[in-house]
Amino acid sequence: MTQETGKSPEVIVAGHICLDLLPTFDNEQTVSLSEMFVPGRLNHVGESVLSSGGTVSNTGIALRQLGFSTGLMAKIGRDLFGQGLMAILEDFKNGLQLIVDPDSSTSYSYVIAPPGVDRVFLHHPGANDTFCSEDLDYDSISSAKLFHFGYPPLMRKMYENDGIDLAKMMKLVRAQGVTTTLDMAYPDPDSPAGRANWQQVLNNTLPFTDIFLPSLEELLYMLDRSEFDRLVTAGRETGRSFISLFDMNRLPELADQVLSLGCAVVVIKLGYKGLFIKTASADRIASAGKAAPSPVTDWADKCWFAPSFLVEKIASTTGAGDASIAGFISGVLAGKPSWQALQLGCAAAAQKIQIRKSYGGIDTIDKLQAKIEDWPHEQVSDIPASWIFDQEKRIWQIK
Repeated sequence: MTQETGKSPEVIVAGHICLDLLPTFDNEQTVSLSEMFVPGRLNHVGESVLSSGGTVSNTGIALRQLGFSTGLMAKIGRDLFGQGLMAILEDFKNGLQLIVDPDSSTSYSYVIAPPGVDRVFLHHPGANDTFCSEDLDYDSISSAKLFHFGYPPLMRKMYENDGIDLAKMMKLVRAQGVTTTLDMAYPDPDSPAGRANWQQVLNNTLPFTDIFLPSLEELLYMLDRSEFDRLVTAGRETGRSFISLFDMNRLPELADQVLSLGCAVVVIKLGYKGLFIKTASADRIASAGKAAPSPVTDWADKCWFAPSFLVEKIASTTGAGDASIAGFISGVLAGKPSWQALQLGCAAAAQKIQIRKSYGGIDTIDKLQAKIEDWPHEQVSDIPASWIFDQEKRIWQIK
């Protein structure tokens, strides 16, 4: 599949966009982030990599690389960072719809990602905060098969008032028969987004969302704050990562909680471990719009865990989650079974983390599928004993 011009895109990716500034680090540097951010300290870094970031850039461009015609909708300011974004996206201008808001600044992120350390973001939401349901081009969207929206926690209009505008937008898209998919972001707990009622936002939005793709951290923050806080505290005390401390036996129960809110499919991103999926009934799957996962028998009432693929040298984990979503969506659009779509998500993320930019480095879906067959997995040490490894599919099945 190739990107076609002059035709309505199969996919529309809308929502958050920003300019990413990524200082590079020498691979021999071993300084911790706590040591780096000491008042008065000078930290020597390499050249800065400039990249477009956010779900519109990261997931949208990845879908184009995978071979799917993709429209991009976002909002920027009339400033130097906005000009920089437009210059970076020049190669992807076909299907690009950027609203330029003269009264807003362009969103940007400083991405601090030293070798061997999970990244830290310094983020300014800018024009994303004024993005609302009325900014979308619904005529263009109506011709698409699938609509993907990303990062409501970084977009004020999308989370305020319990996400009423977010729910309105998803409802309008679904009313046109377009399959809807939704990605989240982890909000700053001390910000207005962090204090929003995320349980209610999801209650309002997921009935109009066909595929929901949050990370584990995001999901626990929104649905089980006490468990989230416990794992954060335990991580500080033990030096272990959030994901390593979570009991994977709880994943099916957590996924069921999400499905009960109305979506057809939930994919939970587990960082270095991989991806987990649980799906609803055949009737709910079949009702999921133009790009409803098919055949339904390969999707209804399924539960899988796909471990990450082995990568020898990681350049940057920035954009990995977005790439995994693109890989998974590509599997849905190509009519792959649920387990194979999940593996495509892991494979796209594994390719993405081998480059420094927030986007790029991903093969077409056919080439990616061919690489999966003999690509070794990362070892996950805490797989629940009740999960069954399917040798033929090379994936864990949860009964």
